[in-house]
Amino acid sequence: MRVIYLFIIALLLFAAGCVKPPEDTGGGVVTANGNGHDKVTRSPEYRFPLPADPLTLDPAHITDTVSDTVSRRIFNNLVKFNVDGTVAADLAESWVVSDDGLTYDFKVREGVEFHNGDAVTAEDVAYSLNRLVDPATHSERANLLFFVKGARDRFEGKSDVVEGIEVVDDFNIRLTLTDPYAPFLSVLCMSNFGVVPQSEIDPDPDGFSSDPVGTGPFVFSEWVRGEKIVVKANPSYFVKKPWLERVIFLVIEDEKTRFENFKTGAIDHCDIPPSQIQEVRNDAELSKLIFGEPAMDMYCYGFNCEQPPFKDNSTLRRALNCAVDKENIISTIWGGLVSPQNTYVPDGMFYFWDDSEGYPYDPELAAELLAEAGYPEGDGLDELVLNIDIQMTNKLVAQAIQEDLRRIGVRVRIEVTEWGSFLPKVYDGESLFFQNTWLGDYPDPDTWLYQLLHSDNFGDAGNITRWANGEFDHLVGLAQVEMDQQVRSDLYRQAEQIAFDEAPWLLLFWKNSATLVQPHIEGLVITQMDRTPQLNNAPLEDVTFKDM
Repeated sequence: MRVIYLFIIALLLFAAGCVKPPEDTGGGVVTANGNGHDKVTRSPEYRFPLPADPLTLDPAHITDTVSDTVSRRIFNNLVKFNVDGTVAADLAESWVVSDDGLTYDFKVREGVEFHNGDAVTAEDVAYSLNRLVDPATHSERANLLFFVKGARDRFEGKSDVVEGIEVVDDFNIRLTLTDPYAPFLSVLCMSNFGVVPQSEIDPDPDGFSSDPVGTGPFVFSEWVRGEKIVVKANPSYFVKKPWLERVIFLVIEDEKTRFENFKTGAIDHCDIPPSQIQEVRNDAELSKLIFGEPAMDMYCYGFNCEQPPFKDNSTLRRALNCAVDKENIISTIWGGLVSPQNTYVPDGMFYFWDDSEGYPYDPELAAELLAEAGYPEGDGLDELVLNIDIQMTNKLVAQAIQEDLRRIGVRVRIEVTEWGSFLPKVYDGESLFFQNTWLGDYPDPDTWLYQLLHSDNFGDAGNITRWANGEFDHLVGLAQVEMDQQVRSDLYRQAEQIAFDEAPWLLLFWKNSATLVQPHIEGLVITQMDRTPQLNNAPLEDVTFKDM
C-alpha cells in the first residue's frame, strides 16, 4: 500500500477578519515570529472537521466513516493496521496461528486500563466479541464474526454461547474458526472489534453509544449534538500519552465552510471542495499544503435490485452505466482529483483487474440497451428518484448524471437528505436509486466483493443494492477460505466479471484523499485507506505541532 507522509512546511495561513476558532479551545493564539511567518503558540489541540454528526460511538453499531473516525481514537482492538496496511499488535502483544489456519491464540497485554480505571483482561475481549453476535445487541456488523465457530448460531438464537471464543486465562484468548479465513486478522482491525467494558454497558446499553469508554489514546469528554465532540489525551495510554492534549471534532457539514475555516486557521485540515480546486492550485501557499493519494474510497450509485424497474433487469442497469459521461464529471466537477471507476475492486491489493475498461461512455449503446430492457427512449419507465446526501459536490454530480440520463429518455428526480436520514432509508431498502459510497475497511478484495455484494449481507450489513447471484456468492466464498493469493485472484476475477455482467452499481469514480493540512502539523500520515476529511486511519496520537 502506498503511503504519503506529511512533510514540514514553514508557513501558517492566518487571515485577519475571518472566521474565529471555535470557542473553548484552550486560549490558543497565533503570533508573528519576526521573520514573516506565523508561529503557533496555541494549546496543543487538534481541530478536526467532520462532514456530519456521528450516528453512534458504540463499536458494535458503527457502519459509517464519520462514526468510525471518532471511535478509532477512543478504542483499541486486538490488532490494528500500520500506516502501510499491514497488521500490527494493539491490545494483543502477540498471536499465533495454527498450521491449518483454524486457531488464533492471542496474548493480551498486561497492565492496560479502560478509561474508567478498570483493568483489561481476556474476559473483556471475549465479552466484546460475544456482544457483537449477541442477538440482543442487534449489531449491523455481526456477520464479520461468522467464521468463528458457533458465532452464526449465537446470532440466530440457536445457542447461548460462541464455542469458538475461549478465554484460556486472564491474558490469553483463543479464537477457533470453522474454516480458514484468509482476511481474518485484517477484519479484526475494523472499528467494530473495539474492546469495551461490560461494567459500563450492562447498566445502560443504549447510553454507551453517546458516552463511550475505551482504552484508546483519547478519552471521551463531551458531545454537543450537531456541533462538536471533544476527546482528551489519555495520560495512562499503554503506548505513550499523546502529545495533543485534546482533539475537537467539529461538525461542519458544508464543504465550502470547511474550506474557509481552514484558510483562517480555525481547523487543522480539510478536504478540497471541487469548486475551489483551481483557487488552491493557483495559490502559491495553499498549493504547498496538499497531501494525499488515490484512495480505496468509492463513489458510485446503487440500484435496488429487489424492486422494479431494476429487479431482474441487468440490461437496464448496464444501459444507465453506459449513458453516464464519467470523464466529464471527473474533469469539470472534480478538477481531475478523482479517477474513473472501471472495476468493483480498487487498486492497491494483491488482486486488481488492471485492464478492465469498465462501462465505456456510449450513449448510442445505452439507448440500444434501454430499448432491449423494455423501455425504448424511456417509454414506460417511471421517473427515478435518486437519493443523495447534502454535500454540494454530490448534488453537482447528481445533476450531471440527471442530464446524461435525460438524453436517452430517462427522467430522474434528485432527493437530497442529511446523512442521519439518508442511511436508514437506503439500509431498509426503501430507496430505489441512491448514492453508494464505501471506504475499504481492510486492504483485501473481501471487503468489496463479500461485504458489499454477497447475498448474505443485504441491507446495513453492506449489500445495500440487495443484488444476489448464486455463482458469484460461491466464487467469493471459495476465495475466503483459499490461502493461496494467486488462486484467490483467479476466483475474484471470475466473480468480478459476473458483477460486471449484472451491473448492480452505476460505477462512477475512486476518490483521492487529497487533503489540505496546516503547516504547523507534524507526524500526520494519510494513507490509501483514508477518506478526507474523516482521515479514519491517520494516527492522531503521533501528531505534534512545530515550534511548540
